[in-house]
Amino acid sequence: MALRYASDTESFIEAVKSLNSGDTVEVDGFDSAAGSSAELLDGICRIADCGADFVSLREGIDTRNDTEQIFFTVCRALYALDEGKDRPRRRDGIEKAKAEGRYKGRKPIAVDESLFDSVVALWQDGQITAREAMSRLNLKPNTFYRRIKEREEQKMKDYKKTQREIRDEIRAAAKQSRRDLEDLRKQVHEEAKEVKKAADEKLELRDVEREMRHDRQRAEAQYQETVRQMKKDVKAEAEQLKKLVESES
Repeated sequence: MALRYASDTESFIEAVKSLNSGDTVEVDGFDSAAGSSAELLDGICRIADCGADFVSLREGIDTRNDTEQIFFTVCRALYALDEGKDRPRRRDGIEKAKAEGRYKGRKPIAVDESLFDSVVALWQDGQITAREAMSRLNLKPNTFYRRIKEREEQKMKDYKKTQREIRDEIRAAAKQSRRDLEDLRKQVHEEAKEVKKAADEKLELRDVEREMRHDRQRAEAQYQETVRQMKKDVKAEAEQLKKLVESES
């Protein structure tokens, strides 16, 4: 933690550029620190974003006291208001640059993704404050919270994408199952037809066999009857022959 004294605008700007969390920038007064209110507000907001403190001797401002931390809040609000007044002009300039093909957009702040994830995890677990997290990542509050919002939105997009992919897989599997079931139904129907055909053929064969058996039984009965009749006829002829022989003797 270092105390950086800025006696004029140039030293104030240099002090703001090389701040670390816990440092303090001290000036004699607002007028000595910056040439305009916009420059002063920009510098104070940068100090707050770095997790440092600001002391103005003439105005009696010392943010090292917890009760005066609201000073940073007021400065941020004024800075945002000042930026808002300048936005229409900036927007017109951007539109003109786009039309001329010169606008490339704001260059994103490079951040180590793994470091960002680890620091945000510590902050979300309550192990460090948001101010400490911003200091470790060297990010302004707007950038810090915007990146977190973007991460959450990306996670939601990935989650929804995964949901859609799972739904599509389930639908495809269900569609394939219906096709397989229909194919199986057709196969079972064809096999049932074959079984019925075989059963009908077997039944027909059984009927033929039964008829043949009946025919054999009728033929056998007829044969037996014929044999009995022949025996009877032979016996009758033998009786007549015997009577004839007896009468001649």
